[in-house]
Amino acid sequence: MEEERLNKKILKTLMEDGRKSIRKVAREIDVSPSTVSNHLEDLMEDGVIKRFKPSIDYEKLGFDLTAITKIQAKGSEITNIVDRLKEEGSLTHVYEITGEFDILVIGKFDSRESMNREIKRMLNFSAVERADTSIVLDAVKEDGSLDIEN
Repeated sequence: MEEERLNKKILKTLMEDGRKSIRKVAREIDVSPSTVSNHLEDLMEDGVIKRFKPSIDYEKLGFDLTAITKIQAKGSEITNIVDRLKEEGSLTHVYEITGEFDILVIGKFDSRESMNREIKRMLNFSAVERADTSIVLDAVKEDGSLDIEN
């Protein structure tokens, strides 16, 4: 089996359930456990697999508000703003983007008050020229998985 194709099969199987044993993964894709183990080691060394962590339903933990904020910043300050934002615990995603805005931030909150506090904190950065925030009404797809075999 071609190496890249095998890696993708291993990854797809683990994306379905990251707790699957090496033996179970091997059985599902019809290769030996040592082959799966070797490929997993390589994928981790190469940084393809960054870490294994649970997929959490944040709504069930009370974080049922999701806000998306686009930020327009002073050009020279984008990196400083991103560095500050990526350390904020309530933000799940921080992207530098193209277009009218420079930064896109997604956050999860357990109350309007905590969301309001975070948005105001971002707006108080001196390098923020303007921002636009939207509240998510319904998360139709939010698992972060791609179909990597296409």
